[in-house]
Amino acid sequence: MSAAFVHEDESRHLMFLFEDVQYAMPIAWVVEVAEKNRVTSVPSISLPVGGVMNWNGEALPLVATELLLGRENEEAGASPFGASITVGYAQEQVVVVSGGPGSSARMGMPVDRVIGLVDGGAPEGPTRSGSLVVERRPVDGRIVHILDPAALVARGEEVIENATLQ
Repeated sequence: MSAAFVHEDESRHLMFLFEDVQYAMPIAWVVEVAEKNRVTSVPSISLPVGGVMNWNGEALPLVATELLLGRENEEAGASPFGASITVGYAQEQVVVVSGGPGSSARMGMPVDRVIGLVDGGAPEGPTRSGSLVVERRPVDGRIVHILDPAALVARGEEVIENATLQ
């Protein structure tokens, strides 16, 4: 079962949890939140780095969330289940990210839990242009890291490309 999020208001953000840190991205870039299916390996890319999952009959590329968020390759899959099992082993939900508002899915990012929609509003402080995390803001007493989805998709492509070159 999956939950599709379609919202015309680009000021809304989808908030999710990964490793006890809250993140959010503009809902206009989110195609769907899906339950994670079996992840299949891709030649020349190890499962801790990436793989594909059946998403509505299509092969959806998945990239390890820790790599998307800027950790080193050695840390991918470094959780208790072991490095050779699968991408996002403990995560049961996948945020399906598009290539831009209104465009088709580009990749999936396994997350621990989707929290819901929050008002994006105007930035409350300085933004960091060209960075993956463009802003940090308090929401319900916790800091939420606002992601730049274009930078996230570019990082996913870079992780996959670097994995195939090794």
